[in-house]
Amino acid sequence: MQQSGTRQHGFTLGETLTTLAVLGISLSLAIPGLESLARDNARATAVNQLVATMHMARSEAITRNAPIAACPSLDLRSCAKTTWESGWIRFVDSNRNQDIDADELILGVSPPVPGFVINSETFSRAFSYEPSGRVVAPDSRQHAGDFIFCAVGTDASAQVVIVNPVGEPALSPKLANGNVPDCTDI
Repeated sequence: MQQSGTRQHGFTLGETLTTLAVLGISLSLAIPGLESLARDNARATAVNQLVATMHMARSEAITRNAPIAACPSLDLRSCAKTTWESGWIRFVDSNRNQDIDADELILGVSPPVPGFVINSETFSRAFSYEPSGRVVAPDSRQHAGDFIFCAVGTDASAQVVIVNPVGEPALSPKLANGNVPDCTDI
């Protein structure tokens, strides 16, 4: 018999299966971390959207010398008695009722925030900024409060945005009253 001078190159079945097993184990360890990273990134985006709305509303109220309000909205055209994660609108609130009327101008909209719950006892229905820059709650007596952002279906910690009496939002691990929020009740 005559031998050929060429030799076959490649992986054996055992080498291929071992490589795939190591790759599978590595991915199974990495994917939960990536899910957590994606959830944290989505929450940061939602927080940034609301904080940007607050900054713009405050700035516009001072610049226009007119009250500017924001409220939750299902259709991004009218205020709704819903929660903030369904989206919200920012508008000139000429009559200071914290509800958009036909003659009031919508200045901006924010789309729904899927996968999150955004709660606020003080600003559950709306908030507005006066021309002085102060924030006002729907009951007109409170000028400070907070928003709690929780991911649905996880026990991850909440992100809190505190709005001080001057109307400036700030991130915090605690509520305005000093308590630590709990997302496990959601």
